[in-house]
Amino acid sequence: MMFDLKKTNNREAFFLYSNAEGNVSKHAVMNVVNKGDYIQGYSVSRRGYRTFRKERIVTMFDTQAELEAFDLASGCRDSVEPVPISRSQLSQNGSLEICFTGFNKQEKDELTALAASSRLKVRSGVTAKLTFLCCGANAGWRKIEEANTKGALVLSGDQFRHFMATGEIPYKSEEVDSIHTENDATDLDKLQALKENMAATFNTLRSLPRSNILIAQFVDGYAVGWRFAVKSVFKEALDIKQTTAVFDGYKYETWTQGNRYAFHRGDAFYSDKLGYSDWPAFLKLKHAAILKVRFECFAGYETVATLDGLFSGDFVPEHLITEPKVFDRLPLRIESQSYDPGTLVIDVLRPTPDQERVERVETLSLTQDEFIALLQTGYYWKKEKGHAPARIDILEEDGV
Repeated sequence: MMFDLKKTNNREAFFLYSNAEGNVSKHAVMNVVNKGDYIQGYSVSRRGYRTFRKERIVTMFDTQAELEAFDLASGCRDSVEPVPISRSQLSQNGSLEICFTGFNKQEKDELTALAASSRLKVRSGVTAKLTFLCCGANAGWRKIEEANTKGALVLSGDQFRHFMATGEIPYKSEEVDSIHTENDATDLDKLQALKENMAATFNTLRSLPRSNILIAQFVDGYAVGWRFAVKSVFKEALDIKQTTAVFDGYKYETWTQGNRYAFHRGDAFYSDKLGYSDWPAFLKLKHAAILKVRFECFAGYETVATLDGLFSGDFVPEHLITEPKVFDRLPLRIESQSYDPGTLVIDVLRPTPDQERVERVETLSLTQDEFIALLQTGYYWKKEKGHAPARIDILEEDGV
């Protein structure tokens, strides 16, 4: 079976997929982009963008419930043989458009030349006709979401190179772990470290220093004192991480708090722990409520302006009283950045009158920060133009 656009609803698709090795797996994908031989979207289970060949889709379902109920062990296990696009077919198509973002100048120049050699039109920003947004390590989440909304495929640099060489877009971006050695640095290593130090010095702070004051303490697997039952598995979403600290040459591990909150679509939070352990009992609670993330944009720092060029002159690192380091035509990138609190679209679900299931009763649009406050307190501030903000307590009967 091929991809059936009629089976998608609200840009959501639920299907079985056979990968290049013939392994069949389930996929619930949101914000689906339909582009040529591919579809792409945000995989709820994989928590990231994934790219799928239409011809490898084995079976499609109307709802996520149908997908989850399907038994892979006894059901369809058919695999699909891929039919890659030839390089010649790609080079004959001069209508493909691509935008590169988040790369340093050297890599961006290399990728731009590769695109031009295959007659792709390189754009400076996201356009309505854009085919690909190729993202480097410093790509902004806002631009990725904009590209997805306008129907462009989002690729990493390695995915794009693979596509240029084979006509096939890898299912996901493979990242190679860096190998660190503890050998004494050579003079060349020290010079490189000094250059990196200089570049970092003039690069706007990307995040606030991590703090030892945590926004949540967890006992028996749940955040203490929060109105909603938030499990410890959400520490990463709350940017609570174990961090290696150093004092007087000694290393130790400690929990620290950051500000890059990152709740994902599909994350669900219950107003009581019973929601995780006794579903029938939870449905009978007087103020039972569920908050489910439908759409997310992570908090973080966005680059708003960039100065990229060559620097010649003296550099004094960290105000040290030392001989200045002299550089001649050092590649230097200076960025101006601003903090983006991120946004979430939240579905509020409550038990139906017969207390047999839940239904969506309202949808909220909050920042990541506001959502954390809602989980802590049970209320949020309703903001409408021309009206004073109103406090809404979703766990109280009258909502006030």
